[in-house]
Amino acid sequence: MNVCLFDDEPMALDYLHHQLNQFSNINVLHKSTEPLIDHHNILWNEIDIVFLDIEMPETNGLAFAEQITAYNPHINIVFVTAHDQYALEAFEMHALDYLLKPVTVKRLQKTIQRVSSIGSRPENKHFDSTNTLQINVFGELTFQFKNNSSSESIKWRTAKSKELFLYLLHHEGKLVLKSELVETLWEETDVDKAFAHLYVSIYNIRHALRELNNFMKISNIEDGYLLQLQNVQIDKKEWKKQLLEAPATNMNTIETHEEIMQLYTGNYLENVDYLWLQGEKFELEEMWLHHSKQIADCYRAANHIEKAITWYTNIIKKRPEDENTAFHLMKLYASLSYRMLVDYHYKQLHKSMAELDLTVHPEITKWYTNWKKNR
Repeated sequence: MNVCLFDDEPMALDYLHHQLNQFSNINVLHKSTEPLIDHHNILWNEIDIVFLDIEMPETNGLAFAEQITAYNPHINIVFVTAHDQYALEAFEMHALDYLLKPVTVKRLQKTIQRVSSIGSRPENKHFDSTNTLQINVFGELTFQFKNNSSSESIKWRTAKSKELFLYLLHHEGKLVLKSELVETLWEETDVDKAFAHLYVSIYNIRHALRELNNFMKISNIEDGYLLQLQNVQIDKKEWKKQLLEAPATNMNTIETHEEIMQLYTGNYLENVDYLWLQGEKFELEEMWLHHSKQIADCYRAANHIEKAITWYTNIIKKRPEDENTAFHLMKLYASLSYRMLVDYHYKQLHKSMAELDLTVHPEITKWYTNWKKNR
């Protein structure tokens, strides 16, 4: 394995080099007291492990580590520190390995074995970069290729790393300031520790997505991060695009509209409850509801009762307190003489409105009362 060493103390650097020389499978390609990312960019594709002092006067070790993984996400970072508290603060998420100075051969052996078990240079799956990667955010987050029905498995090291990726994906193509990320995702954490978590989480994301590096890249630009996608399609964006470009809803175009609506396979990231995504989650659901009502109303006007009922029922499942939809359903079931279903939907509406401390609209109650008298 090829390794690279960074430490601002020349004696510590030489000592670690000496210890690593005890291993026949370790080749020290470079060592330096200057952690300058661009000065060593030729090395990054050849290196398997970087041993890095976490506290250097010129730069934050965690920040330098995530810059390294921007060049090559396959690189394993091992931090070296003289103080226990730094290790505890920076690695309480157990995201990266670390060594305490003075580094012993015995402890080094454990680290090297650990990196070897992970795989210093994982064998890539040789994804065709001209293929299209599909990212689905309706329902659960999944990744799959257009020519493959199975999903690509992504192992997120921590829940916060996954949330950070989703936040960057939510803002893909836009520069997101580090201060914004810290404020949004680690608002109750000490600022220094929050930035440490941010750098470690970026490192973890790059490792988790390293096999998809040709399709997704997180760039460190000035004081922020930019997620750039290439040959990637996101179901949310594609659905919105097709919906906005669709012709007016009528019986000649309704099949096209139903095909578009099939892309909406669930609410936006429906199994997570991040505060920062609630606005768009609500907006997307409102778009679905509005368009579903247009389709249902179109079928109802054309007297395609069963299809209208199907769409109105789907709407009620998402919004049980929607009075107009419930009223349409009651009248359609009444036209079919499905008395039990009329009763059921009126009672369900009454229950849903009561839970919101509201009452059913008098017009609906009047219609229901008259229907019961005359049935």
